[in-house]
Amino acid sequence: MFTNLSKTITVKKLIVWMLTVCFMVGLPFLTLYVSETIVRKALDMPFSVWTTEFTKRFALNIIILIAIFNVLYILPRKWFMFTSFLVSCILVIFAVANNMKIELRNSPISLGDFALLNELRGLENPVDLSMPLIIGGSVAFLAITAAIFWLVPKVKELWVLKIGVSILSMAFLAILWTGYPFSPMEKVQFQNTWWQQEVGTMRNGLFGNFVLLAQQAKIDPPEGYSKNTIESIGKDYVPAESTAEEKPNVIILMSEAFIDPYHFGEEHFTQDPIPNFRMLYDESMHGTMYSPEFGGGTANVEFEALTGLSRQFMPDSSVAYQLYVKKPLPSAAYAFKDAGYETTAIHSYFGWYYQRESVYRLLGFDQFISGEMMDLDHALGSGWGFPKDHNITNSVLETLDTTEGLDFVHAVAVEGHQPYKPQEESELVKTGELPDITRQYLNKFTDKMNSVDKEIGRLVEELEKRDEPSILVFFGDHYPTFGNNNQVYGSQGTQIANNMLGDYDDFINTHNVPYFIWKSEGNEPKELDLSPNQFGAIALEMAGVKGNTVTAILDDMRAKGDAVIPYNQWQKQMGAQTEEMGDLHQIQFDLLHGKRHVEKTIPGLIAMPANDYHLGLYPEMDVQKIISNGNSFEILTKGVPKFTKILSENDEELVAEWNELGSGLSTFTVNKSDVEAGEKFRFALYDSLENILRNTDYFEIAETP
Repeated sequence: MFTNLSKTITVKKLIVWMLTVCFMVGLPFLTLYVSETIVRKALDMPFSVWTTEFTKRFALNIIILIAIFNVLYILPRKWFMFTSFLVSCILVIFAVANNMKIELRNSPISLGDFALLNELRGLENPVDLSMPLIIGGSVAFLAITAAIFWLVPKVKELWVLKIGVSILSMAFLAILWTGYPFSPMEKVQFQNTWWQQEVGTMRNGLFGNFVLLAQQAKIDPPEGYSKNTIESIGKDYVPAESTAEEKPNVIILMSEAFIDPYHFGEEHFTQDPIPNFRMLYDESMHGTMYSPEFGGGTANVEFEALTGLSRQFMPDSSVAYQLYVKKPLPSAAYAFKDAGYETTAIHSYFGWYYQRESVYRLLGFDQFISGEMMDLDHALGSGWGFPKDHNITNSVLETLDTTEGLDFVHAVAVEGHQPYKPQEESELVKTGELPDITRQYLNKFTDKMNSVDKEIGRLVEELEKRDEPSILVFFGDHYPTFGNNNQVYGSQGTQIANNMLGDYDDFINTHNVPYFIWKSEGNEPKELDLSPNQFGAIALEMAGVKGNTVTAILDDMRAKGDAVIPYNQWQKQMGAQTEEMGDLHQIQFDLLHGKRHVEKTIPGLIAMPANDYHLGLYPEMDVQKIISNGNSFEILTKGVPKFTKILSENDEELVAEWNELGSGLSTFTVNKSDVEAGEKFRFALYDSLENILRNTDYFEIAETP
């Protein structure tokens, strides 16, 4: 009898220990598999491909989850099992939420998103939750919980082992978070995909990438940060009042990778590739903009220009639009809006890129015209490359024509974007002086700059024809990057920067971007070198529009000859940050990472986004008239972009021919043979993620009486 009892106890112990190991290792792996499978429905890399192409990163994600679960191993066994099961449920829900956000915003959840949970109640289109699924999940959760506490036998705990496993898990998580004495993420080569955060999720894994983003969001406050400090800064810097004189339209145009090709050596060119820019540069306020970026990071330069805040107060390789802009920020757009301007953002690429669709609303714009909303030569993503800048010029001019009153327009052009595939010939670049591969890279790049320059000339020419005064702020965001930078910048090419990361002069030679600020009335040459965060403040000052506390700090900096915030790594060469820069740092930390004391201590600095913020120049897509014309119907529309689809109630696309009429009007011609009596259709505009950006109500295609 005692033998049987002993065997029973041994079997019971074995079962309990096997079950314990399942919770220690099996449940974390199962949670990872389920979570990754869920989130990868919105990504382009299946779970199996990730595990084989990024095996080390996959392994680190497993270790992270095992450590998270086993921190709780110090609890009594049944409580360890219950809390592990609870953690698993929470992580799976987290995966579902990430899947939803990636599909909606093309970006995973970051740490800052948790601060917005209370705002979910204000969503116009809240997520539909399945009540049967909620009820079923709740019943399953209670059943498993009951089984853990009632059915798992009691077996003596090995507390030395439990404490050791728990401490080891905590130690690993501490190393993971601090990167000391080594960084596990660096060991497995985690990739910081600042240009598209969902790519990081795809390659680094859901949980590993979240930790990476959380580390970037962890920023220590500047010395002396407090509510009193913020209040004192608000009292010290008071913006100048608006002037009573006639206000101009203001356009800030940022051009992708625009620089002067002569920077590579004027002797290498047959003629001036950018004559319009050079003429406007010479006759306007001009100088060098010290870009914080090289070859990418467009959104950070844009962020500086609009907000007046600085990239130098942010961690390396972070993107404010992706990580930090979660609530309204003071900006040039809000300041112009307060002065009665209509504020419009224009970008000829995908609207979801860098989360611009949501960020522009928080930065004070009334409307955002993205590439999807434009009548481009070719649909985005169709293989024809980046849209030409004539689309930007057309959109700016159409905005000025359509809106009532004064306009503040912020436009981001992309014709100059890489890649610059080697091109055999260019009439602008001499042959025989540079290595062939260098010349071929410059051939392509120079031709792009020449095309961009023609649009600069056309835009200014059109602005000069108008009765309204105008200000145009024009600059490139950063230097271009080539397939082999050494063959263009370095010893194998023009030799203007052999060590752009390690040598100060070489670094500056790949970050000093020329700009000009042109006025249609009273334009005079003036030279000023600056950081891009000065552009908004200068535009407000030139327009005679009242700024805010941030622009007041920037105004003081310019008055003292400190318009350039020195790069963090080159302060020995450029000088230390001034007191005003320190005050700007305090405000920036408070806005992006701190307690937002400004909301209570600096009245009026924070404004609320527009309730009627919308995508596209026109508030609605409207079917105005349907005309019978022989064998076809012509559907007259307003505010319906070129690449909008006509869909039946079964979501079958109706073939249509688009024709522009101007002033937002266009026609879509369809064959009568393709339309059945009583059949209903709608216009629907999709982005590349298959999200519907805008759509009309269903309508019947029949002749309008």
